[in-house]
Amino acid sequence: MPERSLRIVQVAATRVGGDWFHDQVTGLARLGHEVLAVLPADGPLAGRLRAAGVPVEIIPFGLTRRIRRLPGVAAANLRLLRLVREFRPDVIHAHLLVAALCCRLAALGHRPALRVTQAPGMPQLNRPVLRWLDRRTLRRDDLLIGSCQAIAEVYRAMGARAVAVSYYGCDVHRLDPHASGAGFRHEFGLAEGTPTAGMVAYMYRSGLRGFREIGVKGHEVFLDACPLILEQVPGAQLFVVGDSLMGDESYRRDLEARAAALQVADRVHFTGRRSDISSVMAGLDVVVSPSIQESACYTMVEALLMRKGAVASDVGGLPDTVQHGETGLLVPPANPAALAAAVTELLTDPARRQEMGSRGREHCLRRFDIDATVAQVESLYRAGLRRSKRARQTP
Repeated sequence: MPERSLRIVQVAATRVGGDWFHDQVTGLARLGHEVLAVLPADGPLAGRLRAAGVPVEIIPFGLTRRIRRLPGVAAANLRLLRLVREFRPDVIHAHLLVAALCCRLAALGHRPALRVTQAPGMPQLNRPVLRWLDRRTLRRDDLLIGSCQAIAEVYRAMGARAVAVSYYGCDVHRLDPHASGAGFRHEFGLAEGTPTAGMVAYMYRSGLRGFREIGVKGHEVFLDACPLILEQVPGAQLFVVGDSLMGDESYRRDLEARAAALQVADRVHFTGRRSDISSVMAGLDVVVSPSIQESACYTMVEALLMRKGAVASDVGGLPDTVQHGETGLLVPPANPAALAAAVTELLTDPARRQEMGSRGREHCLRRFDIDATVAQVESLYRAGLRRSKRARQTP
């Protein structure tokens, strides 16, 4: 007998980016579940979800220490609780720490709901107040899903009641490893055999203690590595693909000034945000992720699906994607010299990077297929609901 469909509230504390959220929500809807997405503000993510037929509620939930904002934030969080009470979901699934904290309160609106938090990253845990709140409320979750092994281990150590690992998946067949990069290369006047390397990431600053001068994605590390790469591969052309996450252009200007100060501005191309990621990836020989903190990282999954050389920081979930010596190379974080050496190694050894890229594609096809990851999330929901039902029936 087929199991009944579930009523699911999915909540994310972002209005931009969020491919990982979009793909999971729409995947659950395709399985026949009734999914309601809740976001703190309208924006590109809400538009994409609505276009996919997913209903979206905009509720500006959140946290604040500003007295003037307290009434508005409290009212929004109460709206979230009322929505939960009226929708009566089987599952409340929160993504990102602020959403998790608000949902742990909102779940009081319908106590039988399975309470799930999925952590796509850990930067917010570096804020003492948020980390304290997370630890104090963590056991209100029935299930904590780490989006990589490293995040799952952090929450096991913090005392979560139940922990699982489920990667944020994507459409692994969307990117064709045989796609031509000629258009991208022609745009920048590059000859066919010109060595190319670049990073593809949003730009945003870091508040991490000890890394105040380096953004979360490590753009500064890549730029500092560029002169070292060019010493060894003089003909290389290097790329920074992406733009500011929230529209603040000052950080990009700082990065461009850094490239100029390093005297590599004529060899480092800031492309801005690109929608033709397949063409961009096809035009790069090596894709770099020098992040200071990261989960499994969509960019590196996409790079390996395109059979590209991959170099990444040995932090967070990046080793789940870039397996050192097998699917790419890992380097210590915030180490421009090590990053440059690894990029140079792959730029100068096409056969090795192609072999690693081929293994990486097979690895990512297995691990990050959206149908498989959504099916796993659904299975975790049903197992959690069965556990909760047994617990309620136990005298």
